[in-house]
Amino acid sequence: MKVDWKEIWDANPEIFVGSGWEPCSEEKRKLWYLPSQFSYFSAGDLNLRVGIIAAHGIYKEEDFLLGGILFGLRLGNGARTVIYFVAQDFSPLFFGSIAKLGGTLIAKAVYWREKLTPSLYPVQEKSYRKNNYSVNLGDPRPTWEYWERQLNPVAWNHLKIIRNYFNGLAKRRVRASFEKNKIVYQWGNIDIAEIRQKGNKFELMTKVKWTRNKNISTKFSKLGWVDLSGTINEEFCRAAHGILDLLEEIETNGSLDTRDQLAIKLLHDRESVPEFFGRPIEFPRLIKERSDIPDTGQLIYFELNGQISAVNVILDKPVQRMVHTLLICTALEYSVLAEKGSVPLQWNQKIYLLTLPELMDELRLCQSWLNQENRFTIILLPEDWRTEGFKKYKGLSPKEWEDSFFCNG
Repeated sequence: MKVDWKEIWDANPEIFVGSGWEPCSEEKRKLWYLPSQFSYFSAGDLNLRVGIIAAHGIYKEEDFLLGGILFGLRLGNGARTVIYFVAQDFSPLFFGSIAKLGGTLIAKAVYWREKLTPSLYPVQEKSYRKNNYSVNLGDPRPTWEYWERQLNPVAWNHLKIIRNYFNGLAKRRVRASFEKNKIVYQWGNIDIAEIRQKGNKFELMTKVKWTRNKNISTKFSKLGWVDLSGTINEEFCRAAHGILDLLEEIETNGSLDTRDQLAIKLLHDRESVPEFFGRPIEFPRLIKERSDIPDTGQLIYFELNGQISAVNVILDKPVQRMVHTLLICTALEYSVLAEKGSVPLQWNQKIYLLTLPELMDELRLCQSWLNQENRFTIILLPEDWRTEGFKKYKGLSPKEWEDSFFCNG
């Protein structure tokens, strides 16, 4: 049943700092790229703009937060703006995310109870942060010791042979990534091979989802095993080396996807990057499938002096990426990684935004609506990063690098 939102706003004038609500037209919603599943209303004057975004039923938090922030940015155009999020329910993660707004954009949450009178109930700002709420990031990421416990002695010995083989490919920028029941070998962010657990045994195969070329896919799709001589079958090894040869050729030709190219530079730079972020590591937890927690896999993680640094590479859609960053930041904030002494590595409470010069203005605008913008430092990519990596930053201390090349608004 369609809800007459304007009637509800007019019946509850004490809830809002504005009045005389006007609905956002369909034409304007499309022009502003607002998520279509929500309703939008505006009020206010030149000194203070006020907006409402309302969700009728169940919603995806990232879409709701994005819709409200986009609407607020369009309404305010740099002026102070208040946005009300109206819905039947909110999660602590959502509350924690809107609590980070407080610069030029202020967010407030309002419960809507369709069958009650009055039907609107503002959420007290002190409730935006629930100290007793904890995000379960999942189980610790498995290690080689975990696999040794799962496999029989013969399978474990074979796995050690495979491990040594891929260790030999480390100089070609191949690394292992541990998942729940599999080990994925990656070239940067691209999967090239996989070991999957099958009971107390395992299966080995190449991975070619990175290409849409059926001829290449057929050529390099191979199963692997350890034969009686204690070596991996030659067909698999040829395919693995062929995949690397092809990816390296694509990189040399300048045809590699920008995000994949940047991942290679960040993960395998042995000189400049470690000075600032440390050594690259995997996210220490395995996020459960179908979890309400934002996808943390989009970030690249590093370890330095016992702390985790998180880097979010933003190459497009800066506002959308920033909204996702807010949700990730809140999830990490409410997790065991933020509790001192509870785990070997603690998160340093920051997320670095690595971006292109042409996106700087939009990300600076994003910083303007945060109340702790120093937690989201923007890092500009060097113009010659594809060929030179991060060499121009070498020799600077993290503080000098931040002062010289980081933009904090």
